Amino acid sequence: MSASRFLYTATPLAILAVAGMGLASAQSSSPFSSKKKQQAWEQPVRAASPVAPVNWQAQPQTPSATQILPAPTTKMRSYSSSNPPRNMPARSAAPSYSAPNYTAQSSSTPPAVSPYTYNPTPAPTGSTVPDFGSPAPLAGGAQPSNSPYARRAPRVQNWETPAQGQIPGQPQAQPNYGTPPQPQAYQPSGQNGYQQPYPASAPPTYGQGPTSYPAPQQPQSWKDRLGLGSIATAIRGKFNLGSAISYREQPPNQIGPDDGWSEDFIGDAELEADVSAITQGGLEYGINLGVRAQYDRYSRGFGGRLPDCPPTVAGCSGLRGHTSQFYTTGDDTAKDLQFAVESAHVFLRSAYGDVTVGRDDGSAYLFSLGAPTLLAVGASNSPVDYTGYDSVKTVNDASGFAEKITYTTPRLLGDQIGVGVQLGASYTLKADACGVDYCVDRDVAGVIRPDIEDVIEAGLALDRRFDNGMSIEATATYARGSETSGFAGLDDLESYGAGLEFGYGDWTLGGSWLQSNNGLLDGDYTAYDAGVTWKPGALGFTLGYGHATDDNIGLKSDQAVFGVTYDFDKFTLGTGVQYVDRTTNGSIDGVLTPLDQTATSLFVQGGFKF
Repeated sequence: MSASRFLYTATPLAILAVAGMGLASAQSSSPFSSKKKQQAWEQPVRAASPVAPVNWQAQPQTPSATQILPAPTTKMRSYSSSNPPRNMPARSAAPSYSAPNYTAQSSSTPPAVSPYTYNPTPAPTGSTVPDFGSPAPLAGGAQPSNSPYARRAPRVQNWETPAQGQIPGQPQAQPNYGTPPQPQAYQPSGQNGYQQPYPASAPPTYGQGPTSYPAPQQPQSWKDRLGLGSIATAIRGKFNLGSAISYREQPPNQIGPDDGWSEDFIGDAELEADVSAITQGGLEYGINLGVRAQYDRYSRGFGGRLPDCPPTVAGCSGLRGHTSQFYTTGDDTAKDLQFAVESAHVFLRSAYGDVTVGRDDGSAYLFSLGAPTLLAVGASNSPVDYTGYDSVKTVNDASGFAEKITYTTPRLLGDQIGVGVQLGASYTLKADACGVDYCVDRDVAGVIRPDIEDVIEAGLALDRRFDNGMSIEATATYARGSETSGFAGLDDLESYGAGLEFGYGDWTLGGSWLQSNNGLLDGDYTAYDAGVTWKPGALGFTLGYGHATDDNIGLKSDQAVFGVTYDFDKFTLGTGVQYVDRTTNGSIDGVLTPLDQTATSLFVQGGFKF
């Protein structure tokens, strides 16, 4: 199956899968989900049945000479439907209340069995409030209770006052407090915590206030569930311009720049956009598009044509490695100005990881960690090159940005083991793609290249931050692909990578390593780098070194970069020096001869990010 057919087939299926997951995510357990469990205020309010108004006042009855109203002994509690009185069983007929019988004594003292003493507020003249008398010592010489409820002067409740017309000391009937309503009829309101139920004929009101019902929830459409009501757009990009004065020394049959001094200019721009939506279940899905354009007169991407060394000369190779992309015979097909669509995929992001389907970088590349730098040009993995001799690459771009499916986990186990762990995996049907820095499907007459398919990549990242401010990050990558052309000298692709970086305060120190068989039986490519940056503020300093060997064409390269940068918000201005010294196989008078190439560039550059 071709890569284009794969993309046309997989992308619609992925979009349908994303839509299905979005619809199903309305009840997702994802911690990103904005839908919480149903709250109490979301419960539908049952319509109240007709209930007669409850009369909590004491009914006028004939007083008894041997009975008086009881004095309060405890602080009254407020009850609601969620906290009914203990002697009111839910959903059952509640018993009626009756006051206990206290026999009046000549000493006007409450019964001895009572653990409380009473000191009610003196009744005004003419009041019908019963007189409980003066407090008396507790039985057995006990001291008064320290409870604040025992010491306070109780507030006279409305149900503690006899009805008008009653005469203290006269016989009176037992007061009837009525039957309390069922628990579901209670509504918390007022000082006493009681409120009569709504009449059956009263229409419900919505809004604020103690007597209002919650507004009914409207059913949500499929567009709301998929988050299509609020589409988010994100645009990112960067642009770099630079100029340099360079001096080069190379053999006469060098392909590329001339000897001596030259003026060089570079321009590099990237633009990337996301359009996405977030479902009710917390899943974000959308599409991504990224493009890149570059003007670089000498570098024109990584790899390329070296000094002439045709396979007819003993020791010269007519092969081009998959990882390094260097070759020594045939035409130079690179262009000064290049433009490529390097990202075009659909994605799904959730608490369980990210999935992309389409044109995108593989997991081995995403988890690669190069030497730190503050400049657009570096001693390795450099997007631009003033000298034209850059030969060091430590990122594991086994599949480039060919169409693929990739899964990346969230950061795991950081709180359990103290080290954050992240994993990634991807599968590429065919590793044919051509862009600015990665171009493997551009055929050159007379040069054989591996045809790599079924690329499987994996990445691992570990990170730890200490209390003293130090941070450590380590990565490991692996990629393997099948060679399908069957030409002699070719082999299945296999590559490994690793990186390590330390951070402390304003300092960052790191390095990385890459080992690849280049898709050849005898043509390994090996590279490593190291770098340090110091950025105490807007001003920053960077220093980097890189080394690479390519056994296929006998290349050995050492390069270094030193520079100073200054940040103006999103704009960065930098200056520095780039140096490259490399040796490669060449042919002089039909004899295999190692050829030296050196170049030094003094450059000034400006960069803008948004």
